[in-house]
This record gives sequence, structure tokens and C-alpha cells, in this order.
Amino acid sequence: MAVRNGRELQLTIGCAMIGRFLADVSAYLEEKAELAARVRECASEHGFAQCNVVVNAADDAESGSIYLTVPGTSAEADDDGEVGRGNRVNELITPWRPMSLEAAAGKNPVSHVGKIYNVLATRIAEALIAALPEVTEAYCLLVSKIGAPVSEPALVHVKLATLDGMPLDQRRGRAEEVAADYLARVPELIGELAAGKVEVF
Repeated sequence: MAVRNGRELQLTIGCAMIGRFLADVSAYLEEKAELAARVRECASEHGFAQCNVVVNAADDAESGSIYLTVPGTSAEADDDGEVGRGNRVNELITPWRPMSLEAAAGKNPVSHVGKIYNVLATRIAEALIAALPEVTEAYCLLVSKIGAPVSEPALVHVKLATLDGMPLDQRRGRAEEVAADYLARVPELIGELAAGKVEVF
């Protein structure tokens, strides 16, 4: 997952390692450090001198909880992606506009950001249209951060189009309020999803 802010780059890498090729946790940590160093070097070669790299962010090495697999993929845990990726929570497939490739149906309603953020982003965009009469189109992109609560995304990016190109400088605060309000209500959304009250396809 890559998030760019100007010339600063944040990269989160999920890299399952095959257990039989690693002697112990220390060897695993060495491989992680080497991978992060290679990625930073590659980023620098492409103009990103400021690059923060996190490999396997959910690891807890002290307790021995690290990202090891037998074959090197998540298929060993029956994660085989059978849910159709053509299903969108807004019922639209929009190849010339921003859209997620996540399939929301069948995913964990409590922690799966592919499910929660798709619904949340749609609601934020709809609320921005309702709150700002001069806005004709609204897009909301959310980027998750492994290890952080789903109510604290790594990035919230809102893009608005206005009637006749009207500037939105004075409306920025209102747009931020709308997004913040919906982020604060993520637990409520999770409850709706868990109760099956939200259609996702």
C-alpha cells in the first residue's frame, strides 16, 4: 500500500515468509530489515528520498506472532478470493473514475477495511453533495493503516467538483467537518454492517 504526500512516501508491505527457510525469529527480522532497505533504495532511485517503509505491520515479534506461511501465500488459510470483484457497494463499475477493487460482500464487518471503507467513503461523498449545494461531484478515498483502528485511516482524500468551477476555499472547513463526523460514527456503521442492515452489492 502506497500513500504519497508531496515528495514523502509511505509504503506498507505485506510479505509472507516461508517458515522452513528461516532458522528463527531473528532471521525473520533480518529478512524484514533487508527488504525494507531494498525498498527504500528503490524509492530513492525514483525520486522519493523521504520514504517510510513498514514491512508486515501486524507483527509482534516479542510474542512470536510473525507473518509466516507454509507455501508463501494466504491460500493456506482458504483466502482464495472467490467473492466476485465486480460487485461495488454503490452498484456501479466506473473504469474512468476512482473505484475500489475490493469486494465488500462476505468480508468481516468489524475489521475488514475493504468492506467498511467502501461503505464509509460512499456515505461521505453523498453527505458532501447534500451539505454543499454548489458541489456537483464528490469523491472520497480512504487508505487504511495496519494496526490502527478503522476509525483512524492513514489518509482521507476528498475531491470535489463544483458548478461552473466555483472555488471551494471557504467550504474546506465544512467538508472536513462532514468527513470527521462520519469517521467518528464508524462504530455505528460497523454495528449496521454486523446486523446486516447495509447492502453491499
